[in-house]
Amino acid sequence: MFQAFGVHGPELTPVADAVIDVALVTLAFAFLITAPRSTRYDAGLLGTMVVAVTALRVFMQPVPNVQPVTVAALLVGAQLGARRGVAFAILVTLLSNMLIGDGWWTLFQAAGWSAVAVLGSRLSLTKNGDFNHGQLYLAVIGSALLFDVIASLSILTPGMGLTDFAIYLAHGIPFDILHALGNLAFAVWFGPFVYRQLGGLESSNTFDQSVVEHHVING
Repeated sequence: MFQAFGVHGPELTPVADAVIDVALVTLAFAFLITAPRSTRYDAGLLGTMVVAVTALRVFMQPVPNVQPVTVAALLVGAQLGARRGVAFAILVTLLSNMLIGDGWWTLFQAAGWSAVAVLGSRLSLTKNGDFNHGQLYLAVIGSALLFDVIASLSILTPGMGLTDFAIYLAHGIPFDILHALGNLAFAVWFGPFVYRQLGGLESSNTFDQSVVEHHVING
């Protein structure tokens, strides 16, 4: 399935590349199906966000290691839960890489942003009814490091030791810093706004569920 090891890991044959993409798509929809029930409007809103973040990532591609997906995945996970956050992360990775370059690294990028979404699902970004800006800023900095380490696993080869991998990570520190600074800029720019919009989606789910439960109880 693999041809040879390149800069970002093994170079895939077209068949192997397709197998990985199909597996990731299947996994994303499996998470969506098993996530809490949502309306068509909710699905459309999440789909719109997938397309918007994909376009933003492609547009920002010339800027070294500035990754708007990281902040978006964190916010989706924080507001909509781990399953929809992971599905969002996978779909954005696949769609954007179709335009900027697909390969072995796609698997690790999807895993990295999925981990960020799961991290987001463990956060509470509101405190006493107010948006917790400080926690968001700390989270997006940590998310940059988390994603970069996981994505870097794509370059591991059978002959690479831990020391070699550590040296590789050390050489990437300037890019990690750019990623963290980019995350901070995106968090300040659209973080609270996106979180509030996603909160409306979650509120509609909560309202729909309360209506269903009311009819069940009184039916």
